[in-house]
Amino acid sequence: MKAIEIELTSACNARCPLCMRTRLIDKGIPVQIEHYTIDDIKRYFDPIDMKDMRVKFCGVLGDPIACPDLYDISEYFLEKEVKHIEVSTNAGLKTTKFWEEYGELSSKSNNRLEIHFAIDGLYTNYYRVGVNLDKVWKNVDTYLDAGGFASWQFIIFDYNKDEVPMARTMARDKGMKFITRTAWKNDATEIEQKEIKLKTENRDYA
Repeated sequence: MKAIEIELTSACNARCPLCMRTRLIDKGIPVQIEHYTIDDIKRYFDPIDMKDMRVKFCGVLGDPIACPDLYDISEYFLEKEVKHIEVSTNAGLKTTKFWEEYGELSSKSNNRLEIHFAIDGLYTNYYRVGVNLDKVWKNVDTYLDAGGFASWQFIIFDYNKDEVPMARTMARDKGMKFITRTAWKNDATEIEQKEIKLKTENRDYA
């Protein structure tokens, strides 16, 4: 079985500290917004047998949910009989109509389409700068209520570590697998730790 990772877009609604996108913007380097279209994807992948392959939509600069053709691209790969599609997102974009339809697509795919929701806190989401947590939960619930298959990825920081037990319970209640990751801070240099503090408006991540 083979796997492929595709960055569908350079657009993102967040300004996560130390993200490459944030670093470029802070240096005054504009990030040109570009998206793959369904026509691009068909041109590249029509000749390729994708059966039983794994596809991951993630990003160094962008959030895949920001790609205007995400639904059509996901549907295309499902029709090509891929084994699994994983979509990593902060869930702060799109309308409830999109999330309902995307959840229905996931349900129809027999869970071959899976969202990895990157949400670092139940009531606080400080690392995802610029992401509206109320909108996030509305989108998550809409997707799940429509039958969507999902996991919750939770990066542990000092600000949210006390929320982990509650978050784990909430994930179980909502039918999501709960995945924790250790914050970058455990491996970061002192300079990097100071940098992230400044970028998060003096909130304590160290």
